[in-house]
Amino acid sequence: MRLLLLLLLAMASALGETPVPAPPQVYVDTAWKSPTGGKTWRAHTVAEFQRSLDLSSPGDTLVLDAGANYQGNFKAPAKTNPNHKWIYIESSDLADLPPPGKRVNPSIDAVKMPKIVTTNVSPAISISPGASNYRLVGLEVYSTSTRGCDPGHVPPLNCFTYFLIDMPAEQSKPLPDSIIVDRCYVHGSDTQDVRAGVVANGTKVSVIDSYVSDIHLSTMDSQAIIAYRTPGPIKVVNDFLSATTENLMFGGAGGADNPYVPSDIEIRSNHFFKPEKWAVPGKTLPPAAQWAVKNSLEFKSARRVLVNGNVFENNWEGAQRGFSIVLTVRTSDSGNIAVVNDITIENNVLKNVTSGFNTSEHDSQCKFLSAPFCNNPGEAKRWKIANNLILLRSATAPGGGRPMAIQILPDLTDVAFQHNTVVASPGTNCWASLYFSVAEGSKWPLSKSSTHNLWITDNVLCRPPTGDWGGQGTSGLINYMGDPLPLENRFVGNVIFVPIDSGTTSFPGKDLLTSRPIRFADPNHGDYQLIDPKWTKTTDGKPPGVDARALYTAIGNASEFNSGH
Repeated sequence: MRLLLLLLLAMASALGETPVPAPPQVYVDTAWKSPTGGKTWRAHTVAEFQRSLDLSSPGDTLVLDAGANYQGNFKAPAKTNPNHKWIYIESSDLADLPPPGKRVNPSIDAVKMPKIVTTNVSPAISISPGASNYRLVGLEVYSTSTRGCDPGHVPPLNCFTYFLIDMPAEQSKPLPDSIIVDRCYVHGSDTQDVRAGVVANGTKVSVIDSYVSDIHLSTMDSQAIIAYRTPGPIKVVNDFLSATTENLMFGGAGGADNPYVPSDIEIRSNHFFKPEKWAVPGKTLPPAAQWAVKNSLEFKSARRVLVNGNVFENNWEGAQRGFSIVLTVRTSDSGNIAVVNDITIENNVLKNVTSGFNTSEHDSQCKFLSAPFCNNPGEAKRWKIANNLILLRSATAPGGGRPMAIQILPDLTDVAFQHNTVVASPGTNCWASLYFSVAEGSKWPLSKSSTHNLWITDNVLCRPPTGDWGGQGTSGLINYMGDPLPLENRFVGNVIFVPIDSGTTSFPGKDLLTSRPIRFADPNHGDYQLIDPKWTKTTDGKPPGVDARALYTAIGNASEFNSGH
């Protein structure tokens, strides 16, 4: 049956059918279910906290004092739990915290939280291999480690710890299962570095309604949340996530024999954020950049992913090009079975970003043998990227670089970009809307199309597509995305602004090129519904670009985007 399915998918691609990614097969249930029938442990001291972790039974509740400081490295052990009962670890002021489904706000909620504090490089909270059914609720987790401090500064700088909440992936040991981080405040600070806020290497792991911020560690990669040695499922919903390198990443570690591809991932209603105060020389910009800014969301290994209703705010050129969302399979660090397949990215806002999407079908490091243990370049197929609003950063802003919405690398296969809107910063032109990179050593015209079964339909673009050889119009697109022909079936329904410096060109399908400024309903208040030019020759009869109502409904309260802030 699996062989037949693969054959049918291959035939669909060859015939040029619209790719349809598989959705997550399972979603994690995080409904609030207070433990019943168990014991309540009231831990007022460090010793009592660890003792309650050690001696509690599934079905128990551990209550920590709001505002109290629990210094140490606490371990949640594995327990025999055939009935899958929960252990809740929660604040004594839980009733005064936001209810389930509402994100915490540190400025008013942190005082109601117990403080779990590591004083060294080890995690504040570790979930042991095989541990299951722990829910952390209403906790503040941070570090006061003096490791690596520069005492010449007041207060000292560059003090660090590695992870705050850790689910260590140990070979030959069972993964943690059913772990929920709920309404927690997990953070570093301007003077305290952290490698990762939450390491989510487990099955049925969720981070919900939480606030993870100030995650950075020198020029090492740092993530608010990272998961790399897990089969999933994973749920990241209604969080504030702020980190220098990647706010959220899947894959990127685990070694060549990593047995897992993170799968069945739900990412909804989050606010991905990098503060502008980081975009200054000496922080994330040269000279002497202290931290490394790269991307907001990155998939190096993932399968069956839904990304819906999120706001990705602020990104700039720093340690990399500065893409908001990166989909680049990396078998060279994520494992030889890594893929980035079946990805759905819909109804998101990418706000004030130097670059939007970066895509790659293969791991070039493996392909060109620069990673000696990698014997498989991987694959990345079946994506739908639809109804996303991309608001590009000004080229004159710090780290502004050359604003680009979507970069498409060679061999990208079975991908659809539909009903997206790309908007240049007010008073400027974008450098690129769709930019095709080709394989190193290629000659123009290309001997074969650089992509396969790529669909670009019903979008509003800030400039005509181009690429490494500058090829534009029909002839350029045949080189970049001509497999299979006819091209006009797969490049159609787009409204494309043609800046004065772009030159004139034409495209094969029913597309509208205009040199008149494109008008939206109410951009000052975040409404980018296209109103002029009116163009209904789309694949579905709807106006090109985003459906503003569907976008705002999906975003909800992910951030204050709807208020224009």
